[in-house]
Amino acid sequence: MFETISKKRTEKILKEYDSWIHTLSAKYHIPAAFIQAILYMEMTRINLVDYAADFAVWTGVFPKKDSSTGYAQIFGFVGLNAVNFAADRGLTSYAALHIPSDHRLNRHDPKDVRLMWKYLHHDRKANLEVAVLNMLSAAEEMTGRIDFDSYSEDELKHIFTRYNANTDKITKYGEDAYQHYQRFLNQ
Repeated sequence: MFETISKKRTEKILKEYDSWIHTLSAKYHIPAAFIQAILYMEMTRINLVDYAADFAVWTGVFPKKDSSTGYAQIFGFVGLNAVNFAADRGLTSYAALHIPSDHRLNRHDPKDVRLMWKYLHHDRKANLEVAVLNMLSAAEEMTGRIDFDSYSEDELKHIFTRYNANTDKITKYGEDAYQHYQRFLNQ
């Protein structure tokens, strides 16, 4: 539906952020190909509706309070949950992520969700890092552990699916993302 970032442009963006993706890969022990696969899936699906939703959230004129935003297409409340997940496990902190908050963010507080949404919307590197935290959260939720060296093909497809949807059934997104993961592994 009127995708706004072509596959060719997506590949160019992934190359532009390659160093950052590899930094995040090493920092959080997640394969760069896994990160690249999700970013590829998300960026090639960004469309005019996404921009309209971001505009509605940004202006605050419309009742919409949250939307998927940035290259990784993360909702503010999802990012907030991912950051809290990682902070609870000692993987990072608000200070390390440069999140301007003096309290633990609450997904049910509209001001906290807006703060996170603005953070994700305006800082592309932060958007990618929080996406990785969400990938880790999805991995633990779907498999009970975080160990990318040990996941089976089905477990990887479940994690890909969970990044995109709140379901425990493998979706077409999970299948397609796995194919891109294999492609990025072989590059």
